Amino acid sequence: MKIMFCIRDDGDMTEPMNLMLLSALAKRAGHSTSLWVIERDNLAETLKREKPDLAAFSCITGSHLFYIKAAAEVKKIDPRIRTIFGGPHFTFFPGEIFRNPDIDFLCVGEGYDAWPDALRALENNESLDNIPNLVTQNNAREVLEVPSELVQLGEVVSLNGVRKSFDQYALSKHHLRPRRDDLDSLPFMDRPLIYDNTEFRHRYKRTMIASHGCPFRCTYCFEHQSQLLYRGLGRVRRWLSVDRFLDELEYVKKNWDTRFFKFYDDIFPPFPGDTEIAWHQEFCRKYPSKIGLPFHILTRCDLVIRLREKGIDVLADWKKAGLASMTMSIESGNRFIRDHVLMRDMSARDIVEAFQMAFDKQIPTFPNTILGIPAPILPHPDDQDFEGKLAKIARDLEILRRINGSRANLGEIQHLIGNWLPKERQTRKVIVGVLKSLGLRHSQLEYDGESVAFTLEQKPGFVEFPILFPYPKTKATEWCIARRDFDGDFEKLHASYQTKSPLACYAEKEKDVLQNMALLGTFLALFTTAKNRWGCFLNKYLQRLFIGHLARVTHPWAKKLYLWLYTVSKTYMHRTRIYPMRYTWGEEFKFYGQMSKLDFWKQEKKRIGKSAYRGK
Repeated sequence: MKIMFCIRDDGDMTEPMNLMLLSALAKRAGHSTSLWVIERDNLAETLKREKPDLAAFSCITGSHLFYIKAAAEVKKIDPRIRTIFGGPHFTFFPGEIFRNPDIDFLCVGEGYDAWPDALRALENNESLDNIPNLVTQNNAREVLEVPSELVQLGEVVSLNGVRKSFDQYALSKHHLRPRRDDLDSLPFMDRPLIYDNTEFRHRYKRTMIASHGCPFRCTYCFEHQSQLLYRGLGRVRRWLSVDRFLDELEYVKKNWDTRFFKFYDDIFPPFPGDTEIAWHQEFCRKYPSKIGLPFHILTRCDLVIRLREKGIDVLADWKKAGLASMTMSIESGNRFIRDHVLMRDMSARDIVEAFQMAFDKQIPTFPNTILGIPAPILPHPDDQDFEGKLAKIARDLEILRRINGSRANLGEIQHLIGNWLPKERQTRKVIVGVLKSLGLRHSQLEYDGESVAFTLEQKPGFVEFPILFPYPKTKATEWCIARRDFDGDFEKLHASYQTKSPLACYAEKEKDVLQNMALLGTFLALFTTAKNRWGCFLNKYLQRLFIGHLARVTHPWAKKLYLWLYTVSKTYMHRTRIYPMRYTWGEEFKFYGQMSKLDFWKQEKKRIGKSAYRGK
């Protein structure tokens, strides 16, 4: 059978590892695969040349509408071709199949085993209805469940005579197979599919993952929802053996010009458990002699500190093995947001100490810090509507208690202070002081300015300030909807989370200021690694100037200037600090061009319309 994988050419600098693995699984089963790069390749000519039996799409929220339209174009030219969709969006929104007749099949959750089973059934003209993890136009009414209480968001469809919201459906546990524990038996990713057909051949940083699964409960991430989906169906943390992992790295290094590896695990081993510590020690012992290339990893500040408490200096071990840079996300510099809204479960002390350890070892760091996160607004003691605004804070804390299990309780604070201080004026001042000590601030932009300043204080080698986008089925999104900062219309979200905030808690002017803070914050990372007094003084002065003043200049020409500063500085820091590798002059020029194209697409929110289907 012939399978055509369909991808966008949006300039992303990370290979689509999901498609490469699916292609490898298909080829191992005897099928052939091809690639349609939507913006680049004439669809009619591609279909005529490849003659696919199946078109496959993997989607995140924001890109899903584009891919659904692409599937419709495929069907219009050749109705015989069947379509299958997977990825995070359709895992958490399988009800999409009810309103999109151009979707023949969905793969929900992990597809390691469902995908080969589906291909086998299609080749033998058998039904896919009884294959776990697969949703079809025939079995959807039996395998999708609807919670008893629905939040009515988005378009409504009719199912068995009952009107339901399409975005509330979930796959029944009875139709979901357990997670695969044995990752070593998976084939090497089909890198030729991507490297031989796209610009990724000439992007010499190759991406790989050693482990799957993250047990943390960060509310902006899909992981907590994935854990609920798979509860009782296998271990969260799974990993390749060190030898299997290194064998695939060696295969990539031998077959393509490879100068740098990025290990894109949610959290690169180890966790503090003995098994993963043993994996870490074996990796650090074998990697230098077998691979010997610089690499980048993602980890957490609290894990670095917990391992140090056990006598294991993972940063020193990794650097000796070849670590060139690392990502440790901060996500918020504000205590209240970090502890009660995002549920990061790490202290400011963990963050400061972990970043200082990396700085002392001359390991460039790449934190992400999210801006645009809604939080309670603290009134001033003399505010005429003090009690009304305090009531809104109480409402917000109750929402957080219900959604995240937060224990912050305004009523207890008021009762305690009221017993101490009989005068209302004094009581107001103390309540404001206590809430401020917990991290509450007087405006949304004050929260964001604090996050930018705290992140830059950690002396990162580079930093990104993505803006919170309420992607579906996350607790952060439940928070935004409950506060009425977001109306639940996910279809208007961009695939990039670096465009203007979609949330109602910001006025339009504030959204522009917020985006400027994100752009200028990255630019300021150029100066954060200074060690001399002059450099430190200049860094603080520039922060006050750029974040405190220039970010509030929202003229279109100022925005263009800030975007230019962001793009040039980001590309330079990527090139020299985070992913350092040798380039020829021509390769470096091309790299800067491709990075700029991607950044302008992300920031300017450019969407690709009918012109994407060239030759129509």
